[in-house]
Amino acid sequence: MTHTLTDPRLIVPPVPPRHVTRPRLLSQLDSTTDAPLLLLSAGPGFGKTVLLSDWALGHERAGQHGSAIVWLTVTPADDEPDRFWRLFLSAVRGRHETRGSPLSSVLGWGAAGLLESMSPPGAAPETPLVVIVDDAHVLSHPDILDGLDSIARGGFPQLRLVLSARFDPPLPLHRYRLTGGMRELRAADLAMTPEETRALLTAHGVTLPLDAFDLLVTRTEGWVAGIRLFALRMSGTEQPTDFVGEFALDRGSVGEYLIKEVLSQQPPAVRRLLIQTGFLDEVTGPLADAVTGLEGSAEVLTELARSNSFVIPLDPAQTRFRYHQLFAEILTHMSRQQAPRLVTSLYRRATDWYEAQGDRCGALRWAVAGADGLKAAALLARGGVAQAFAQRRELPESAPVLTLFDRIGDVDGLREAEIRTARLAIAAIGAPPGAADRHAELLPDDPELAVTAHLARLILAEKAGDGEVVDLTADRLLDAGMRRWLRAVPGLRAAVLLARARAHFWDGHFGDVPRLLEQARAAARSDQAGGVELDVLGMSALANVFGSRIRHADEVAREALALRRADDCLDSPLTLEIAAALRAFTASDLTEMTQAVRRAASASDIDWEPAAGVMLTIVRAIGHLACGQFSEAGIVLHDVPLLGGRGPLTLAAYRDMLLATTETALGRPLSALNLLRPYQNTGFAAPVEVPRARAYLALGEAGKAQDCIRRLVTGDTSTVSRHVLVEALLCDAEIAQEQDDAARAVELVTRACAIADRVIARPFLRTADRFAHLRARHPALAGQWPPATDTPGTVAVDARTMGTSPSPEELTDREHAVLRFLATGMSTAEIAGELCVSVNTVKTHLAAIYRKLGARGRREAVLRAREYEIL
Repeated sequence: MTHTLTDPRLIVPPVPPRHVTRPRLLSQLDSTTDAPLLLLSAGPGFGKTVLLSDWALGHERAGQHGSAIVWLTVTPADDEPDRFWRLFLSAVRGRHETRGSPLSSVLGWGAAGLLESMSPPGAAPETPLVVIVDDAHVLSHPDILDGLDSIARGGFPQLRLVLSARFDPPLPLHRYRLTGGMRELRAADLAMTPEETRALLTAHGVTLPLDAFDLLVTRTEGWVAGIRLFALRMSGTEQPTDFVGEFALDRGSVGEYLIKEVLSQQPPAVRRLLIQTGFLDEVTGPLADAVTGLEGSAEVLTELARSNSFVIPLDPAQTRFRYHQLFAEILTHMSRQQAPRLVTSLYRRATDWYEAQGDRCGALRWAVAGADGLKAAALLARGGVAQAFAQRRELPESAPVLTLFDRIGDVDGLREAEIRTARLAIAAIGAPPGAADRHAELLPDDPELAVTAHLARLILAEKAGDGEVVDLTADRLLDAGMRRWLRAVPGLRAAVLLARARAHFWDGHFGDVPRLLEQARAAARSDQAGGVELDVLGMSALANVFGSRIRHADEVAREALALRRADDCLDSPLTLEIAAALRAFTASDLTEMTQAVRRAASASDIDWEPAAGVMLTIVRAIGHLACGQFSEAGIVLHDVPLLGGRGPLTLAAYRDMLLATTETALGRPLSALNLLRPYQNTGFAAPVEVPRARAYLALGEAGKAQDCIRRLVTGDTSTVSRHVLVEALLCDAEIAQEQDDAARAVELVTRACAIADRVIARPFLRTADRFAHLRARHPALAGQWPPATDTPGTVAVDARTMGTSPSPEELTDREHAVLRFLATGMSTAEIAGELCVSVNTVKTHLAAIYRKLGARGRREAVLRAREYEIL
């Protein structure tokens, strides 16, 4: 037996015991052998070798001849040309004949000569040879790379090269991509799916309840070695769930693997950088420099990300990074173990860096995490709240911050004023929708603190639906004496002007809204505050849709889209998505309406828009009505959380008009009339005439119904939307048809079509059956009838999905317990204490809760849980 036949480097490694094959990846490998080069690049433990072994052994067992496969496992010692090419030639000898030259002579030809020796000139083998080079990241010698480059460029059609590496080899990969000569599988491709994870656990005899399984998926992020190590530890145990949330560094643990295979492989300076920045959920080069005191962290992080060392880039430019969750746990643990006193300093340095960048919200987060109550109070009171209000930034939960303030001892007068102002502000931000303004404290003498106190009152007034207080507070903030402090926070003046416009809109003072929005947009542009300008456009789109100025709304939506394309960091605001939903409803496109409602439910600014949040619930009820689900609509509308009692007039009126429509449809027209009576002497006196008329028609009182319509169409219609006018004319046409006045019915429907201008379609779809005979007798009328997007099938689909987001996955008992504590405002550490578990376990439960409820944070999770009636 020759040396080459016994060399273990040329033997395909066996797959591990209880291996689970992965068909989706095997099929990808089969489909990528048409290219000269296939690169598998991922960090340690991502299953590269096992996958390729499974693939090669599978071909061998099946006796497939479409592509012969040979194997090379290289070591650092093989990074020498003669040694490597000797190994390479030994591997391929059994598949392709050389020209008969002795091995020593062939090696003297160099890489090119050796490759050419493997087949006669001009002969292309029927079966291409696939050469797998495992651990290819150890190869760096120029002569070896030149030879591999020759194969990768397709210079040898009889060869296909598969390189498996922990990081990209120093080959011109960009050129291969441009020419289409390379296929790639990376960490994201190799990560195990939940289905594959479950299959691997099953192979190890492990069965987990849903919450524990979700926790495992969240922590491992599909990392194959991590999942396998967890499975091995849980296999054969009576309580496998005990291991899912564990943090262990003992033999055979995930922690041991990460330390030995990843952390220990790094130079001391790199290890220090990783350990001292492990607590950050997002790290940049400058931030790492500030926290660690090192220099050149950006280059180190970029290299770590390139080498797949569990450092994951968050942007295409690779300036922002995060650590794999399990790796971050290890780093944080090691930081606390090696230098516990340093941890507080690390938090303080992160706080100082964010503050120096002008990011007071970011600084506040780490001040709270570092239990620096005085710093947190100063950041909140002096610009933090203003920045959060203008930029719709998420702030820490109010309960732990207030607890932090309670621990502060005696301080001087200035500090006391900051703490008092910060306490007022964080309580206002954390207050639930509908909370009244209960704070009547005197304003601080310090004008910067006074701005924060005013903002706290404005926030509470919006939550209480008190437009008068919003208007008054906005006046005080916009006073000339406050101008300097508003200018200190870009976009703040525009945000205050926008708050005033919102208050006027929700109070039904629609005539003031365009002017106020224009002022807000001008201020946003002056500050180059794209986020606030986008919020203004969202409110403008909503106001235009309410007024049935559909083309104006479409133009505003296009401007908003252009703004988002110019800055891909901007999220679509809640009001813009509500406008899109109502616009789709007007066009009778329930499919688009459903999608817009779902986008609105996950809008990042939903916590800052209490009135718009209520409107979103009303829009869901409109969706039920559009699908003919009157009982469901009634349930949603009765539970609408109007702010401060009856709430702003616009919200109350729209809710009650829809409730009246529901009551009439369910055979309770007298109840509908009682609901609408309070609006007869308000700005909504004209719009409520349509549901009143329909209630009278249901009572058989056509004369009273006609009186309602007459009052609407003969009165001042300047504040009545086109949609309402169309509804009124069609209702009047129904009355005329019942009175056998076909000519008048045709005239009324024709006027309705003219006003609708083929843009307003929903009322026509709803009344299509009632006027079918009329349209059949008058082809000209049929030609003017607006088109409807919906088909019966579409409506049926939306009837199942419009009212809410899809039902969430069922929460486990432990997740229910965490959720209940979450609703009380307790901190993560306090919840962990109550449940007698670790903080990390609570965090992983929180991650599962957020995922199941489709929430981005605590507040939203509690709101979603109440919406789903889980709480």
